[in-house]
Amino acid sequence: MANNEEQVSIGLATGEDAAAVLKLMNQLITESDTFTIDPGLAELSVTQEQREIMLVNQTRSNVILVARLGADIIGIVTVQQLNDSQDGELGVAVLKQFWNHGLGTALVDEALNWGTSFSNLNQIVLTVENRNQAAVHVYHQLGFIDNPGRRIIPVPGNEKSTTEMTYNLK
Repeated sequence: MANNEEQVSIGLATGEDAAAVLKLMNQLITESDTFTIDPGLAELSVTQEQREIMLVNQTRSNVILVARLGADIIGIVTVQQLNDSQDGELGVAVLKQFWNHGLGTALVDEALNWGTSFSNLNQIVLTVENRNQAAVHVYHQLGFIDNPGRRIIPVPGNEKSTTEMTYNLK
């Protein structure tokens, strides 16, 4: 994907990215309602986010990868270990102006490569809203399978029908 001859690159987030990651997440909240963010994010300082990123980078069960266009961070994918299990939950988001260019797919694919090559996790799981059929299609193309049954996530003023999906790493 090129923009003014600049290429998008995907790599590990670093402590130096903390301010840009917080800015990205705050913008993403305004652009889409198909993903959730920890409500405590708004309370994090740049220093706290730097520490969080550095701690994540020291594990083999969590990762934060960012997509960059020049100096700007335009997308993010995370894998966070669920409790003390061998499962990691995937989350991905891309700025709206970069939707439908394959960036979300590339971010998820890179997270799966990390999971297979570097992590100590057995599988990656995610929850996707059923109305987000484009994402469901991409996840299936990448090898995720649906878990039996569907869940309803209660959101104040709205209930969202979702599907849980898994990707086996080992």
